[in-house]
Amino acid sequence: MGAFMGFVIFFFCLFPNPPAYGQTTEAKLSWLESLPASEREARLIESARKEGEVIAYANLNVAAASVLTDGFMKKYPFIKARIVRLSGTAIINRVEAEARAGKVSSDVIMSGQLGILAFEEKKVFARYLSPLRVLYPQGFKDKEGYWTVFFTNLMVSSYNTRRVKEEEAPRRLEDLLRPRWKGKMAMDTESYVWFGAVLQYLGEEAGLRFMRKLNEQDLSHVRGRRHMNQLVAAGEHDLAVETNLNSVLSLTKEGAPLWFAPIQPLFLAPSMLFLNQNAPHSHAGALLIDYLLSEEGQRMIASTDRTPAHRKARSAESRFLEGLEIRMPEVVDIGKRYNAIAKQYREIFPGAS
Repeated sequence: MGAFMGFVIFFFCLFPNPPAYGQTTEAKLSWLESLPASEREARLIESARKEGEVIAYANLNVAAASVLTDGFMKKYPFIKARIVRLSGTAIINRVEAEARAGKVSSDVIMSGQLGILAFEEKKVFARYLSPLRVLYPQGFKDKEGYWTVFFTNLMVSSYNTRRVKEEEAPRRLEDLLRPRWKGKMAMDTESYVWFGAVLQYLGEEAGLRFMRKLNEQDLSHVRGRRHMNQLVAAGEHDLAVETNLNSVLSLTKEGAPLWFAPIQPLFLAPSMLFLNQNAPHSHAGALLIDYLLSEEGQRMIASTDRTPAHRKARSAESRFLEGLEIRMPEVVDIGKRYNAIAKQYREIFPGAS
């Protein structure tokens, strides 16, 4: 018995955090919670180094994905970071299929598709209270620690500057209903978050009434906001009802005759971070989330024309937004009603189906 106990003591001294095979991500990371901040970071890095890899699913273009992985690997060269690029809907479908099959491939999910919040109740995501979350305001994180907004985009209308004069550009939602725009507007087939945000702002009854009138404007429905902006810039449409500001800015930098209409209020489109409950590389996944929430990671995000959520990191686009009313939608409400909102959207805009 004495020899056996001696072996046990020797084993735990040699391996203070033995591998927890079959445990959930939360269980694997629980030992970090009792450590002082300085020691916690060092121990997390040590464990992530042993895993050597981290995989994320994200709805990002190639350039933005490369910026984030390159920044992370420059700081942690002993960890290979890979982002699998998927559309927002494809991320939801992949995460659901993997959870159902019990074969999880990703560690971190980066998603702006609010429908993914429905997985919170199914315990697909792990509770992870990154110490960096204290830097983020209410509305940008949940209380339990399942998600944090790490950047936002701005939902805006865009217009062709050769076909639309600046003084013609819409400044209120009601301006989209003017005869000037009939038959000359494009709208994404999946503008569900904008749809939900407008209904929250106007109220359900008034919001649906506005949307029905908008449908009477003979909209052209297009899948993909960047593609839609390219069509507007090419002169196929005068205006896009709802798109991403970063897409407008990036195309403008390339010389496209495109700008955004200052319709107020402008609504933020949040992109959130989740840690998979059965992440193959739990510690490396947690380290990636810490990096993306850090001031350094947020500055990398700002360089991709997206709006970082960190108070100290400012994007270049912020200078265009001074004086404009900007609101964060109630993301949990939209997320939990996402399927119902999508159904309403397709019923009101049958051309989007």
